[in-house]
Amino acid sequence: MVATARWDALGTWCEVLTAEDDDLPGAAEVARAHTAGLDRACSAGTDSELAAVTNGRPQRVSPLLAGAVAAALRTADFSGGRVGPGAGWRAVRLDTRSSLLTVPEGVELDVGPSAKAWLADRIADFCADELGIGCLVNLGGDIAVRGAVPPGGWQVEIDDAQPGPEGRPVIPMDWPGGLATSTAAVGNWRTVTAAARSCEHAFAASRTAIGLGDGAPRWLTQRELPARLVHADGVVVHTNGWPRQRWIA
Repeated sequence: MVATARWDALGTWCEVLTAEDDDLPGAAEVARAHTAGLDRACSAGTDSELAAVTNGRPQRVSPLLAGAVAAALRTADFSGGRVGPGAGWRAVRLDTRSSLLTVPEGVELDVGPSAKAWLADRIADFCADELGIGCLVNLGGDIAVRGAVPPGGWQVEIDDAQPGPEGRPVIPMDWPGGLATSTAAVGNWRTVTAAARSCEHAFAASRTAIGLGDGAPRWLTQRELPARLVHADGVVVHTNGWPRQRWIA
């Protein structure tokens, strides 16, 4: 039977679901430790670990900060710079083997958005690989799934910003991977939800696509990424085998 825990974390919320009741305490403990660690590593403010790495010299950083920065740089590269962690990000250097990070003076990194998606993957991987737990990890709408799933899959409600008369769409998520939704107040697309082999990849795809205008469906299709795009006028476009939906009021 599915069990759920939810609490505030990283300026948003963290929700953990496990396929078995008895697995929830262990999964929640892992998630709480990881979210607290990431908050210390790269939260906004002057007392985070990231804030101290600004003098242009290589500095050894924690595995959590190194992982978050690496995810931000991968996202920026994947998006062609459309989703970057800050001006000057191309000058940032990270040696992932030694966790040595160099941030040039004057460059301010904001790794938070992509870090949430990366951390959802990291938590879900740890729960599945180290604890043998089937789980869904939701960090403010960035979702990672690993391990065993409940019968019929995890029932995931898609953020539609302005649900239509049918109600809110729900999909069965029964694959190991990720799901992420990006929204925009202006532009061609109101929301873009993408599915991928990881939450990090899904986040990068949805954030990139929402800024591509009418070219977004083709861009997603070329990369074989299932997605659901809601146009500003309410028209819905699906790509690459988006899962069958049901609707709830």
